[in-house]
Amino acid sequence: MSFSPHKHRRKNSHLFMEQATSGSSFRGDRSDFELDNLDIPPPLNSRTSDLENQDFILDQNSQASPFPSLGSSLESWYFSKKFGHNRKRITAILIGFLLVVFVLFVIPTFFVKDSSNRREGSNTNKNPKVDVDKRDRTFTIEDVFNGAFSVDSTSFRFIDPPKRLESHDTDPGLYLTLEVEGDTTNLVAKQLFDKQYKKVLCESKFTFAGIEYTVSTASVNYRLDRMILGTNIKSEFRHSSRALYWLKDIETGDIKPINPLGNNDEIVKLSYAKFSPSYNYIYFVHQNDLYFQHSYMERQPVRLTRDGSDTVFNAKPDWIYEEEVMGDEKAIWWAPDDSKFIFARFNDNNVDSYDFSMYTDKDQYPKSRSISYPKPGRPNPTVELFEFNHGEGVLYSVNVDEKIDKELVLYDAAWIDSNHFIFKTADRHSKHLSVKMYDTVKIALKTIRTDDYTRFNGWVDKLKKIMVIPPNAAQGRKEYGYVDVQPDIDGYNHLFYYASPDSKSGRQLTKGNWEITGDGIVGFEYDSNTVFFTANQIHPMGQHLYGVTLNSVGNEGVKTLQDPNSNHDFYQYELSSSCRYALMKMMGPGIPQTEAGSLYEVLKPSESELAIKLSNDANFKKTLERVDLPQTNYKTMKLDDGVEINYIEIKPANMNAKKKYPVLVNVYGGPGSQTFTTRQSILLEQSVASGLDAIVLQIEPRGTGGKGWSFRAWANRKLGYWEPRDVTEVTKKYMSEKKANIDDSKVAIWGWSYGGFTTLKTVEFDKGETFKYAIAVAPVTNWLYYDSIYTERYMDGIETNLDGYQTISVVNEVSSFKNLKRFMLIHGTADDNVHIQNTYEFVDKLNLNKLRNYDMHIFPDSDHSIRYHGAQRIIYEKIYYWLDEAFSGQLESIRH
Repeated sequence: MSFSPHKHRRKNSHLFMEQATSGSSFRGDRSDFELDNLDIPPPLNSRTSDLENQDFILDQNSQASPFPSLGSSLESWYFSKKFGHNRKRITAILIGFLLVVFVLFVIPTFFVKDSSNRREGSNTNKNPKVDVDKRDRTFTIEDVFNGAFSVDSTSFRFIDPPKRLESHDTDPGLYLTLEVEGDTTNLVAKQLFDKQYKKVLCESKFTFAGIEYTVSTASVNYRLDRMILGTNIKSEFRHSSRALYWLKDIETGDIKPINPLGNNDEIVKLSYAKFSPSYNYIYFVHQNDLYFQHSYMERQPVRLTRDGSDTVFNAKPDWIYEEEVMGDEKAIWWAPDDSKFIFARFNDNNVDSYDFSMYTDKDQYPKSRSISYPKPGRPNPTVELFEFNHGEGVLYSVNVDEKIDKELVLYDAAWIDSNHFIFKTADRHSKHLSVKMYDTVKIALKTIRTDDYTRFNGWVDKLKKIMVIPPNAAQGRKEYGYVDVQPDIDGYNHLFYYASPDSKSGRQLTKGNWEITGDGIVGFEYDSNTVFFTANQIHPMGQHLYGVTLNSVGNEGVKTLQDPNSNHDFYQYELSSSCRYALMKMMGPGIPQTEAGSLYEVLKPSESELAIKLSNDANFKKTLERVDLPQTNYKTMKLDDGVEINYIEIKPANMNAKKKYPVLVNVYGGPGSQTFTTRQSILLEQSVASGLDAIVLQIEPRGTGGKGWSFRAWANRKLGYWEPRDVTEVTKKYMSEKKANIDDSKVAIWGWSYGGFTTLKTVEFDKGETFKYAIAVAPVTNWLYYDSIYTERYMDGIETNLDGYQTISVVNEVSSFKNLKRFMLIHGTADDNVHIQNTYEFVDKLNLNKLRNYDMHIFPDSDHSIRYHGAQRIIYEKIYYWLDEAFSGQLESIRH
């Protein structure tokens, strides 16, 4: 390293910079406002239904219900105290609204009744004006990709203040959005308080040195006088990219490139460029070295590190940390007052590399890419933390006063106040979590608590962000504390309040056989002492907003902020600094809706006309005039051993009771994931149900998330064991119960990524008895080929679970595939996540066993998402029409 960390303080005056106003940050991250958009959502290959820490995407197709939530369960303590509305007036409006909704929507069959061991519901999504006698009201995958079901959304992003706004009166609900005026698109700042307020910040295009640039991302400071603009973005991996970044002086209109030399003319690509929490600084990473500069003063950027390379990463995660742990492009945490920051340094010098060729550059010899990619049993990256104090110009090693395990995994970090920094680490196999606190005044590190996940037969997984709680003398709080999400004694993820940075134990705020889901904690309201969070208390596949006060014990203070009778609704929320305002996305199960306004307005249907409507579903509704959506039911099935499995049933809109239908089973099944929820999705499965007239089942086997450790722990050390058994049993039981309408000669299964693995393991287990066709996209076929942190988290080390690696979690019995009528394998050659090595080795086994009843489609230079050169549409159409041929019997005659 080119710098030397110190344990002793010394001044370095030329690095002294302006201090920001002290105060605790209320949001752990400030992500950019993005101006680019994807027409179709990515495949269901994420490992958790909880949203990762990703940047806002402009005009993304948010998903929601066509009918607003009734909000009737919202307690008077909240509305009367916070907003002073007349309860009698609200009650009268609500009663009238309830009657209308009951007559129009509840009386028609919304819940479907079935066998006694099921609890279920449905969403038919039918237009009341539809003429069900019309012969063809179906749609295909091509209709989906042609935008038949797209919902336009207006871009919206709250602009964070430098310090948490404790009072509603000081919160104007400032936000960033886009406005189109003629041929010009402008980035504009507006308010939810004063809806007439508008400040044009910049156009979406600008010219520099005679070249026109189009803005892709933008962030603006709270004073609305500085902006960071991103252009020419090129994606690297799932969360990272490289781009040109620019600093705009909004008052003068000047735009200058951000670069390591501070040269106003030099343009270089950076990994990212961000504002510090109080907006005093801009920090960025170039060639894996960290730089920062003042937001206002004309000073050359300070280069803090000089050892960045292809194997050393400063303030930026390496591949495995980006993918499996942090879910972010950066690894730096600023103190809330901007006085200091801590960053992580990842060293991959001892990590093995994976090389893959790029074939489509038209070079005579293909170029190769190389990434550091540790596999089970091989060396992991090492990680170190360093603190830089602006006032002293000193770099400190955080690894002081305590021996740090070189094999540790750094899972999360956050400032509690400007002097106390908490970070969480686990052992290499992610079984024991340690919570450590670094005191920047005493320059001391100590472990404040540990959690042994083996008590659940479990593991440490990606963690939800904590919420900092500031002092409040009126509430008896003398110092900063925080609320964390962690498993309780019963194994469910719940909220715990820690009253100080070094508290060894927390008070449990929520309790029950349900879990904190989604983004987890979405806000803290200072005035009412209320923590807002999302959870699946009402329905295991839904998600609603709840509130709980800090003085609550157990479950006594939990308030449901939406109608508990609308149990299938799925919401996402983003709250403003004081929690006065909210961005609400109702994601399902009906037509998408997005609204912004006061929290009261977006929660209460009687006041919803006051909220800003950010989504336009006219196109979707127009499509419903000519097509019927499949009927979607959310169900639970009890298996023979008593375990309950959630699944989704998608049926053709107008089924013929005398007809037998093909069946498609869609699987994922990754440990701790929750892939199939009540969020609306119209993609392959819905197209198959409609256009191919088939029944689709989406099954969540044991080991998946949202139901506590007693359900999740089944996956421990046995990836690929329970998934095929549960998927097969649910499918068999379903087919037996519905045998009058099932064509058991036309049953297919498909999955992507972990779902591809589950597909292959299910075929291996079932041996063609139930499933006749299969499609595996980018599958893992041997967990020795996957990355170490993810694999060892669930499988432990090779040395302690050799049998699990060699027999349970590898696709070995290829003879089972002889019994399929046909199957298909799909993979991208540039898949940095699940290497094509998995598919190639499996195909070699097929060759050795003389199998030829399969098709294969390789996508050159496509990564795990398979999008390169228009591949995304191709792959979905390929699967759709392959299934069409399978269900029509055309694949049975193929002999090659």
